[in-house]
Amino acid sequence: MLNMSDRIYEIQEYIDRLVDDLGLSANHYFDFDDIKIHLSGVSSCCVLLASRRGLDTEIAAVSGLLHDIYRYKTGIHAFHAHNGAEMARVVLKYMKNQFSDNEKQIILSAIFHHGDKNDIHGDYEELLKDADTLSPFLFEGGAKHASSLHLRKKRLKRLKKMEEELNLTFGFDYPDFEKQKKFKSYYGGSQDKRTNAADIAERLAAASITGNRQDRNYMNIIRHWPEDSAPDELKNGWCAAFVYHCFYEAGIILPIRWLSESHRFAGVSQWFSWGNKLGYFIKDEPGVIPERGDIIIYKNSIPPENKPEDQRDIPTDHIGIILSCDGKNFTVAEGNVNNENVSGILTKPLHKNTEGYIRIDNSFNYKDWKFDYMTGTERLK
Repeated sequence: MLNMSDRIYEIQEYIDRLVDDLGLSANHYFDFDDIKIHLSGVSSCCVLLASRRGLDTEIAAVSGLLHDIYRYKTGIHAFHAHNGAEMARVVLKYMKNQFSDNEKQIILSAIFHHGDKNDIHGDYEELLKDADTLSPFLFEGGAKHASSLHLRKKRLKRLKKMEEELNLTFGFDYPDFEKQKKFKSYYGGSQDKRTNAADIAERLAAASITGNRQDRNYMNIIRHWPEDSAPDELKNGWCAAFVYHCFYEAGIILPIRWLSESHRFAGVSQWFSWGNKLGYFIKDEPGVIPERGDIIIYKNSIPPENKPEDQRDIPTDHIGIILSCDGKNFTVAEGNVNNENVSGILTKPLHKNTEGYIRIDNSFNYKDWKFDYMTGTERLK
């Protein structure tokens, strides 16, 4: 039987390597001591609260150590809880000292929901939310956070409850919750994001980006995918990652994997499935004219010799962003043209090797709070 502490030790080693690697990178975004203080602080608070609430302290500790790894690795805050669960899923999958499937689900669900301080989930989800709220006051400077985002209304209510639960006081005067200003989400908005995405795609595609670690544009596109191996694994296969990045920069922000799907948005199949599910997909047929900012899904457009062996039987094999169409031909911006590992702008005949188009609504807003990680379905509220 494995010593249970071995698993925490392995996770801690992973965190140490992550922080050390960030120190060697030119693209670091945080103070490395602050990263360690925050992750270890939240983990310690998880253990403290778990011991009082009769929960598994090791599961609690691991969820605290891993909860913000995506944000620290990529520098991306948007949906970092959801993307963090996806990143942690891969970390736990390849651990030497394995967690059971049920334990993994508990840890990943806690990470996935820890940013949602307003809604109530299960015991471990609430534990991590409370620990994430409590840690700044015990380990990270205490009252200096009074004017920061740490003390939004949703966190203040949790902090007040924990003062009572732990018989502590932080010497903080709680404001009138009902009069506190509401914070607007930065994920919404109704500007023409499709056109913005096309503008970004046109600029990047024209730069003849090459899929290698020496190309800064390529590394910026790939940064959404947190594994160190991503730049090499996506080489000659980054057309979908290019589309994801362009729409992210334009303000249509998606998690790296839609919860109910098995693949990430770094693959064409994920875009095709997602577009169909949300009603954004328009099948190609006579009379259908794409618009600037539409995502084109190709079928059987890549020469078989340019495809990975395991994908040669999949018809939907490439993706790009429409720039214009004159009714006979269209112009498109693509990453990884023909799987030849370089971006470009091309003009192609309409209705040839085309499955259809995804036309994302400009008002699209990813409703992250609706999903339940444990079931992979929307919550009924």
